[in-house]
Amino acid sequence: MRKRRRVFCIIKRKNTDTVKKEVFDVKLSYLSYFFTYETHIPDGIGFALFGPWHLLWLSVIFAICVRYVWIYKKGDERKKRRMDGLTACSLVVWIVVRAIYIAVIHEAFLYELPFHLCSMAGILCAVHCLTKWKWLGQVLYTICLPGTVLALLFPNWNFYPVIHFITLEGFLFHMGIVLYVAGKLASHEIRPDFAKLWQVVLFLTAVVIPIYWFDKRYDVNYMFVNWPSAGSPLVWLADRMGNPGYLIGYAALVFLCMLLMDVGYLMVAGRRKQKLFF
Repeated sequence: MRKRRRVFCIIKRKNTDTVKKEVFDVKLSYLSYFFTYETHIPDGIGFALFGPWHLLWLSVIFAICVRYVWIYKKGDERKKRRMDGLTACSLVVWIVVRAIYIAVIHEAFLYELPFHLCSMAGILCAVHCLTKWKWLGQVLYTICLPGTVLALLFPNWNFYPVIHFITLEGFLFHMGIVLYVAGKLASHEIRPDFAKLWQVVLFLTAVVIPIYWFDKRYDVNYMFVNWPSAGSPLVWLADRMGNPGYLIGYAALVFLCMLLMDVGYLMVAGRRKQKLFF
């Protein structure tokens, strides 16, 4: 009986090892698609939303963000400026590198313009690093930060393999935005002000209207105002409200998010003041 059980365990272990090896070989085979653009990517080789690889990326990004903020808060002003500069510069570099990638593989720039909210956020982080405009800090916190977090939770590049240039660029670029804004919040250089929420609304209105026209004119989907991003909560809205009806729910969700971000900051800031007082 023991011998049979031992033989069964050995066979089971061999089968498990074989499956693991096959999975590993499949992942390595994806390297042949490392620079392949989405128009030539075969179906079924992407990573699943909230699957093992996605959760691994999110865990690593969370750990890096916690460590970054800890180092940032401990650093002097010179170190903070250096960290700000390097993070903001890396965002611009990623945008340039992606543009070079598109040029080298001879794909259309029409679909790769920096008109998505997160692409604009990378540029806005660099502008804020140079100017320290307070209204821009409001925009980065109230709109860009939650938008970036949602992009990490529901990435629209998950049809690419987990080992792919766009996958790496997508996660690292969005992580850089979170790092920059988190550092500025930790140092209180960005101080959300509920009374100045109108500035964010004005900025968003000034940006969305021309982008909506551009999307309709050239049949693209910047900021997801032409059709909902696959796998995102916008799909649920579109199923119930139709298209373009989902834009009403989209706008309501964005405004609610803006309110919650500012109210959340005020609540956290209020608790800190109470602790200091008592």
